[in-house]
Amino acid sequence: MGKSLLKSKMIMELNEKIQQGNNQAMEEFLCEIKSNGAPLVERIDGDSENSLVTYVYKQHEDIENILLIHIDEFENYLENKMERLVGTDLWYKTYKMNNELRFSYKFSVNDALDDDFEKRASNLEYDKLNKNKLVFKDSEGIVDRIDSYVIMPSAKEQFWIKERNDTSKGVLYKHKYHSKKLDNYRSVWVYTPFGYTQENTEYGFLLLTDGDAYINVLSATTVLDKLIVDKKIPPIVTIFVDSNDDRYKELTCNDTFVDFLTEEIVPWVRDNYAISCKPEQAIIGGSSLGGLTATYVGLKKCEVFGNVLSQSGSYWYKPEGSKEDNWLSSKFREIDKLPLKFYLNVGVLEHKDMMIDTNITLRDTLRDKGYTVQFEEFKSGHDYLSWGETLANGLISLIGTK
Repeated sequence: MGKSLLKSKMIMELNEKIQQGNNQAMEEFLCEIKSNGAPLVERIDGDSENSLVTYVYKQHEDIENILLIHIDEFENYLENKMERLVGTDLWYKTYKMNNELRFSYKFSVNDALDDDFEKRASNLEYDKLNKNKLVFKDSEGIVDRIDSYVIMPSAKEQFWIKERNDTSKGVLYKHKYHSKKLDNYRSVWVYTPFGYTQENTEYGFLLLTDGDAYINVLSATTVLDKLIVDKKIPPIVTIFVDSNDDRYKELTCNDTFVDFLTEEIVPWVRDNYAISCKPEQAIIGGSSLGGLTATYVGLKKCEVFGNVLSQSGSYWYKPEGSKEDNWLSSKFREIDKLPLKFYLNVGVLEHKDMMIDTNITLRDTLRDKGYTVQFEEFKSGHDYLSWGETLANGLISLIGTK
């Protein structure tokens, strides 16, 4: 996502007016921004595939610099320093972007301009001029993060995450669960499909980590309701397991966490809900580190889960001390084929080496071993803008009705 050599017409026109002494130009510009929203998206003459996207920031205090942060940019971040329009308190940055994309971003104001990414993460703020926001809440419903996002003019409309009046809805139950293996508490949510009954029926089931994000940000229950009512998949029970402060430790190929899911959560749900004992009717899934975990659970416990649904899986991970790149891919390469099916996806805007290449390596390794693997590259980055919609694609791929 490099800086465009092209210039925003709106910024150039604003600059020209200011240089000509038009004292109302900035106020008129900001009124238009507040009315239409930021960032600016402008057509490029002779280019139907791309548009110019210009981010703007109105200074309200002393500012030395502003970095524009797209979620997957780890290197070359200094190239994303915003420019200040001479003689004003307006900062801007222009990129050329494909018209089919959707992506999130933030600003880092008065950035330290060093490689301390954790410090930078604590300094990020969303775009107050952008009406498009992803709002994240904690388990108590308190807002703890807001991301701004852009939907480009030709981005494919999302269907499955949008509620529909004619859709019969399932029921979501919240439980507080204490794990003996992990010695901690967390919320576990169980979704039962519309018409659910415990009499003479065993339902297939899906288990997702980062459960609160799937419910509150990715609209997973809406996705499930619509897939089921449209008969794209059979009615399934879904288990949403929340993460906690130990998320990184738990979701990095942690055998104790695998045992927690398969020896505590699944049996507990089976005692209370009518779910199948057949692995081919069970799916383990997740996004990012959750996608990594889902694949590791499949490797370790294929007798429980016969299907793996990985969204932007973090296959860059390798245990401390390991010198092996694509570590999890190598684990599958070393053993005989397991009774597993896979759906893997990754965003075209994700980090090439860490995310795209490692996902492709896993895909190729699995296919070489004879696994059925559905692989999708979606028009977004490593964020929550597409994982709800592609969750539907994954479920259809793995358990879709013929």
